[in-house]
Amino acid sequence: MYFDQLYAPLKDMQDWQQIAFSAALCERIFPHYALFDSLSEANHVLIARTALDQVWKQLSLRGNMNADTQLTKVEAIVHNEEDESFGAGLAFDALVALMATLHCVDHASYEDAASVAHLSRESVAKFVELHAEDELSDEQLIRHISTHELMVKELAFQSDVMQLLISQNVAKSSQIDQLKLMAMADGVSNIGISMDHG
Repeated sequence: MYFDQLYAPLKDMQDWQQIAFSAALCERIFPHYALFDSLSEANHVLIARTALDQVWKQLSLRGNMNADTQLTKVEAIVHNEEDESFGAGLAFDALVALMATLHCVDHASYEDAASVAHLSRESVAKFVELHAEDELSDEQLIRHISTHELMVKELAFQSDVMQLLISQNVAKSSQIDQLKLMAMADGVSNIGISMDHG
């Protein structure tokens, strides 16, 4: 299967590389939660932002974090799933990705890293499907999603992150900073959402 091949390199990565991969993809979809939090006036975004920043600091060797403490804080702000709006769904997935990333800090694993990749990829799939023509058959819709420009860019980004990390034997703060900057993409998510849309 294509995705098994795509994520195969994750299995051979060092712990810090799996964490960095998860953090990068989590960063890429973080605007989905930030915008939802702003529009819903929940005012919880700082908790999530702090948790993700702590991951980056640990990766760049600028600090040590208690992942369990941060995970508990993030779990406490997960919003009610009764809100079935598109924005709420994207925000929920972003928080789940963050929780998987935090879990990866304590117990780095292929499964957590791959799950974050799946959540990031699914955000694109959901967005493309939402804007697809109603008359498409299931087969046509699958083809439309898999060949859409946003999906092509998403998979290329994930591959680029893996290749960047594989090329590094040890974590270096300058390269981690470079990865974070690349993942933040000027605050624009993988489907073009940013706080400027609020």
